[in-house]
Amino acid sequence: MLTPLTYRPEVDGLRAVAVTAVILYHGHVLPLPGGFAGVDVFFVLSGFLITAILLRELQQGQFSILRFYERRLRRILPALIVVLAATTAVAVAVMIPSQLLAYGQSLAGNVLFVSNFVFGAKSGYFSPALEEAPLLHTWSLSVEEQFYLAFPPLLALLYHRLPRLTGLVLALLALASLGLAEWGWRNEPDINFFFTFSRAWELLAGTGAALLLHHGRIAPRASLAALGLGMILYALLFHSDATPYPSVATLLPVGGTALILLFGTADRGVGRVLALRPFVAVGLVSYSAYLWHQPLFAFARITQTDAPSTTLMAGLTLLTFALAALTWRFVEQPFRRPTLRWLPRAKPLFGAAAGGMAALATLSALLIWTQGNDALWRARHPDQAAMLDLILQAGQNNGPPAATTDCRFNLTRLDDKSLTRIDTCAASYGPAVVVLGDSHAIDVYSALSRLSHAPFLMGLTGGGCRPADAAPTCAYDSFATLVATKPDLFSHILFVQSGDYLLLGTDGRAGSRQLFTRIAAADLVPPFAADPAAVAALLTYLDRLAAHVPTTLLAPRVEPHVSPARVLRAGCSTTYALRPGQAQVYQALGQTLATASAGTRVAYIGLDAQPFDMSSDFMTCDTLYWSDGDHWSASGEARFGARLLPALPPRFQ
Repeated sequence: MLTPLTYRPEVDGLRAVAVTAVILYHGHVLPLPGGFAGVDVFFVLSGFLITAILLRELQQGQFSILRFYERRLRRILPALIVVLAATTAVAVAVMIPSQLLAYGQSLAGNVLFVSNFVFGAKSGYFSPALEEAPLLHTWSLSVEEQFYLAFPPLLALLYHRLPRLTGLVLALLALASLGLAEWGWRNEPDINFFFTFSRAWELLAGTGAALLLHHGRIAPRASLAALGLGMILYALLFHSDATPYPSVATLLPVGGTALILLFGTADRGVGRVLALRPFVAVGLVSYSAYLWHQPLFAFARITQTDAPSTTLMAGLTLLTFALAALTWRFVEQPFRRPTLRWLPRAKPLFGAAAGGMAALATLSALLIWTQGNDALWRARHPDQAAMLDLILQAGQNNGPPAATTDCRFNLTRLDDKSLTRIDTCAASYGPAVVVLGDSHAIDVYSALSRLSHAPFLMGLTGGGCRPADAAPTCAYDSFATLVATKPDLFSHILFVQSGDYLLLGTDGRAGSRQLFTRIAAADLVPPFAADPAAVAALLTYLDRLAAHVPTTLLAPRVEPHVSPARVLRAGCSTTYALRPGQAQVYQALGQTLATASAGTRVAYIGLDAQPFDMSSDFMTCDTLYWSDGDHWSASGEARFGARLLPALPPRFQ
């Protein structure tokens, strides 16, 4: 029979799989679209090992909250403080003020172990902007530490007061947490990803495995352990940023990890493979590797004016493991080893930890107070200060637009209040013209709100909302129902979305904003093909609307995808150009959409209605027409909206 506290080298091997998957995912060294699921494996392992130790202490009458937190401190803080200190030093040296301010906020989140809430409040985990956040990965540490504030006393209470119901109570809590995750990805997907209570069930899955082994009811089964590894590998290979996380889909890596813990052994099957020395060696340094990888990758992206090469990221991956080995040997082990450990007594250990975290807290406060060292940076970089102001001014245009009048407004969802507003405006001004789609539709709506004379102009837009992969928070279904039941409320619908999500990558997977940003400016863009499934879903939906209200599809615009770092360093005197082959990809996509829409009731406005010359339509020394790689700034809305307006149906003009 397996026991939870027997050293199991295959568990270290499983750590190696998890950390390698996360590192490859963040570094884009190999195509591993579900590599982020390695964090879910870590959560289960953490819950398993912590619970096993606590159960042994409870059984022996040696349970101590103070001793528990001393162990956590020795495990987590020494390496974390070293990495945070080194990362902060580099951040101050290479970041511009806006980046450094955001870094200071994330550093404060780490000191307080609430970085999951800091990142959850900014944007989704899969946002391209967060690839340049050096401390993004620390959200998972905050989730664990918040969980372990409540779990040990809860387990002790259940063990002493309700020993026969301990498993049942924890199982019910896990089901409630999974239910919250299911609700969360449908309603608040960005927050749900980082939310402790949406993740608790994953740690409790490890707890359940430890409880079962503690009671000695499990016999090894190599076939079930192999199934578990297969479930994990499937998630790593076939899940992606389009997969709801956490959700029932997360049962694959979570359940797979639990199966290996319950049924795997180091002397047979996949357990024997995971127990091989190379896997174990990587597993031993996995925590330090996890800490180092994201700062290295983020700083590479920040300091490069172009997409970092695969060679560079592969080199940084090797550097990650080298730094991890050094940190494990000279930082982790001296604090954790049973004999001759540094600061062996609890009181000086807690004092040193408090001092280190206080120093980091002071640094974070200074970065926030000085707005990312803004004044000193401008004094040191007077030639770049004006360009930084252009970038910041352009970036202010991000976000949903404000209503210009009572009947010229943008919605993200349809509720009773907005339905009443639509009815009222239609009664006053006649049917609405509607701009529908994702964040690119926000740009078009904002441009028309400045230029159009339509008395009732309505946007129904949402970042990431596209018919082919619409989240439950998107309003497509409810809008289609409204159009079918009350078509007189609308006179014309214009649909707009980013073309990147109608393309397929070279690996055959669905496209994203990273299709072009991960290609260097001078490199040839592959001939990305249109995604037949996404195109079909789009036209099917629009044809559904067109059965009741005239509907027009606007060809996806050409997106420059030039990083702010490149603009800052190259300046306004540079002649910017699209990547070779980039324009041809959009042109081919436009032709595909024209052909596909010809067999429907949907009208189509081609790419020629949005002429774009990169040499003059990207920026001047007075303005930047793009708020980021693919969205218009306020000046861009005025410039490109004026070109587009004459090509739109008359009711929009």
